[in-house]
Amino acid sequence: MSILKSIIIAFSMYSRIPMPMFTWNEKDMEHVITFLPLVGAVIGGICYAAVRLSILFELPCMVITLILTLIPIFVTGGFHLDGFMDVQDAIKSYQSKEKKLEIMKDPHIGAFAVISLVGLGLIWICSLYYVVYRALQTDNFKMIYIYAIVFSLVRGICGITCVKIQNAKKDSMLNMESGRAGNGDFIFLIFETLAAILLMGVKKTIAAPICAAIILLYTFYYKRFCDKTFGGITGDTSGYFVVTGECLLTVALAIFSIWS
Repeated sequence: MSILKSIIIAFSMYSRIPMPMFTWNEKDMEHVITFLPLVGAVIGGICYAAVRLSILFELPCMVITLILTLIPIFVTGGFHLDGFMDVQDAIKSYQSKEKKLEIMKDPHIGAFAVISLVGLGLIWICSLYYVVYRALQTDNFKMIYIYAIVFSLVRGICGITCVKIQNAKKDSMLNMESGRAGNGDFIFLIFETLAAILLMGVKKTIAAPICAAIILLYTFYYKRFCDKTFGGITGDTSGYFVVTGECLLTVALAIFSIWS
């Protein structure tokens, strides 16, 4: 029953998908971070289904691209984008670690956050457009399939970082979500991450292992970046990781689409 509660809380926190309402406490959040990849799996499933339906209705390439771009935003309510923007404001302030943490708590957004979001959006849309364009042109949807799994893969690794990397703030929401996670949660997150990689490999394309290698290398960079900039990770940096990780792999898939 506690596992079911954790799943419901995970979807309530990390998505806008309607869930049953109940009173929960800190103990119910013990395994919440473990089920973050499931939210990614739902996003990926919706994206893949949207592509198939779009083809059925013969929608233009740009329309399909915009639909795929908006799906994760609508499903999550922009939850991770908020963290991305907060981190951008903090790092562009060039202040001390303590001041940067304070800036990330500020509910207002700054010019740097907006500029960074626009830049990210343009990179994402351009890359995704080419992935969709090549898929429609060649009638080969391997890259679309892998794109759908990216959401679960990135969240799986994000969950691992939340459990294993030091938190910058001991009284943060992230610490409440991941601080009680045990070895079982860590192992299950690894299992979910490996499952995502194996599902990518089903299509037997070099893009799958290379995408896995790219996100793993990016994870090492992310840890070093957070330790140096903030003294550890926070909920906002986790959102930053999810958004930038997904964008990075979308760019990689666009490059693979050129080669294929």
